[in-house]
Amino acid sequence: MPLGIDLTQILLHLFNVIILFVGLYFILYKPVLNFMKKREDHYKEMDDEAKAKLAEADAKLAEYSTKLSDVDAEISEKKRQADRDIEIMRGHAEDSAKAEAAKIISDAKKNAETQKTNIIAQARDDIAKMIEDATSKVVLTKNSSEAFDLFLDDAERSTD
Repeated sequence: MPLGIDLTQILLHLFNVIILFVGLYFILYKPVLNFMKKREDHYKEMDDEAKAKLAEADAKLAEYSTKLSDVDAEISEKKRQADRDIEIMRGHAEDSAKAEAAKIISDAKKNAETQKTNIIAQARDDIAKMIEDATSKVVLTKNSSEAFDLFLDDAERSTD
């Protein structure tokens, strides 16, 4: 034992350190390592789920985009069809209005012609009556100037 070094003391200290490291390994290091492994697996699982949900969301986005473009195409087609239907209805309405206007004009012409015929007939009747009255007055009265004055008086009364 030179210099006061005891080999048994060194071996005992070395043995204590080895027991301490082995004890700490089993008591602290291994549980902490297991805990970190579980935590890493948990976060990896969460990341995988997030990636799966993101992929699913992207697929749904693509599907909805396709559906939206299909709906847009369908809407534009229905709009074109509605425009065509409106044009057809407008054409029918114009044709109907033209036919109705032609009928109204035709009826108005017939009415005007009937009224004209009635007015002419009535005027002929009035003229004939006036001539008859005038002739009867000329025949009944001897003075023709007096008959003419009576004719004019009758004509004025009938116009009033």
